[in-house]
This record gives sequence, structure tokens and C-alpha cells, in this order.
Amino acid sequence: MARVLLTGLIGLSIVLLLGLGKDDQTKEVPKSVPDFEVHGIDFTECACTAYACPCRSNGHPTHGSCDAADFAYIKQGHFGNVKMDGFKAVIVGDLIDKDAAHTHGTVYFDEKTTPEQQDAFKQMVGFMFAWHPPKIDQVKVVPIEFSESSDHNVYTLTIPGILEEKGVMKRDADGKPLHTVPAMDLWGNKITYVDNVVFKYHDKGVGEWDLSGHQANVKEINTTKTMWEQKQMLVQHGDMSGTWTAEQRKMIEAMGMKSE
Repeated sequence: MARVLLTGLIGLSIVLLLGLGKDDQTKEVPKSVPDFEVHGIDFTECACTAYACPCRSNGHPTHGSCDAADFAYIKQGHFGNVKMDGFKAVIVGDLIDKDAAHTHGTVYFDEKTTPEQQDAFKQMVGFMFAWHPPKIDQVKVVPIEFSESSDHNVYTLTIPGILEEKGVMKRDADGKPLHTVPAMDLWGNKITYVDNVVFKYHDKGVGEWDLSGHQANVKEINTTKTMWEQKQMLVQHGDMSGTWTAEQRKMIEAMGMKSE
């Protein structure tokens, strides 16, 4: 199973690096960080197959590697005494790879975030990634523009001159999202797939692609330190075998969802 090596700073890597842990016995989280509770939204687009990302269901990415952008917006919350309200950050790069030595990413903090929030977020994500901190190439502070339509159907993310994303959610006649599935994720145990309308990235000397039409998903962030300490996350019970483990199936059934 892939192992990601410690590369100095325990930085940010959101969502898509999640499956690269060691065996379940090593997935014990440290108790040294302050209590935290955060609420918000995450928006992810990547190179995997639309509406069928294998990384979310305990498998490896469609193409062996996975160019992706993973955005987190904390609407409200705290990390210890640090208020995290309004925090925004996105990591872009090859965020999950069958060869863990190839995984890497550039972190973009919104220019309105404070140094205290940035440090708190690094500690929080480092805590959740205690068994496999990722390789972070660069950290940049930039303007990040994110919008969610009033009907919660259209999501747009822009870093001017660098990143452009748009996702559209499909709903049934009753207004219920059509494609909500159990998933291995940093922030929770389910995601909702959306149409990847635009996914363009260009940062000179860093990377460039147009992966519009590939995988995209959104999910609510309602995450606490206790959830991780009590091993309530699907990702803490994965082995990258390509199918859900027995423990994951039990958790999914308890959620009232199907593990197919």
C-alpha cells in the first residue's frame, strides 16, 4: 500500500490524498492539537471518471495519477481559540497516485485569511493526516473567489489567471440531489457528484490542464476533532483494495446508504 513520506512541513492536502494511509492499526491520531469544530463546504474537481471516482470508494485513481483541485471554505468554526469563519484554501496538483512518491501539490490561501488561520488549518489537516503527511511544493497567498447559487445548484471557484471551476448539481423532482454517495473524505463520509462544467488550471512553472467534463463533487463540512479521535471516518478504515472493507460496509449501512 502506498505510503507518503514526511517532507518537512506538514502542510495541506485536502480530500484526494485520503486513501494513501498505512494499515488500520497505524491510523491512531495524536491528541496534541486543540479541540476543533468547523462547518462549511468543499468543492473538488479531478481527472477521474465523472460520477465514478474510485478514490472515494477505497480504490486507486482512474488514470493511476490524479490531477485535481480541492477547495475548502469554512463558513464558521474554530480551532482552539482561533476563529476560522470565512477561511478559504485550495490545493492543486497530483493529489493521489498509485506511486506515492509522485504525489504533490501547491496550496493557495485566500488573501483575506490571517496567518493565525493558516497555521491553525495546517495543524488541523496535519492532525487528520497524521499517518501520511503530503508533499507540498509551494504555498501562495492569492485572491480566491467562490460562489454558491441561492438554490445550491451551481458552484464556481476562481483564482484570477490561475484556476477556473464550475460545477452544477442535478436534482430530482422533489429537489433532492441525485448523486449523493458514501465516500472516503477528509471532512465527512458522503459526497454529492456534480457536473464538471469547467476545470481549467494554468500557473506558469507549476502546472496546466483543461479537465472540464471529468469528475466533480461537493460536500458539506461538519467536522470535529472527536469524529477523528473516535475513528468515525470511512477513510480511517480503508485499504485501497478497490472495494469497501467490512468495517466500511457496516458504517455505510448505519448511515442508511448502500455500499455498492
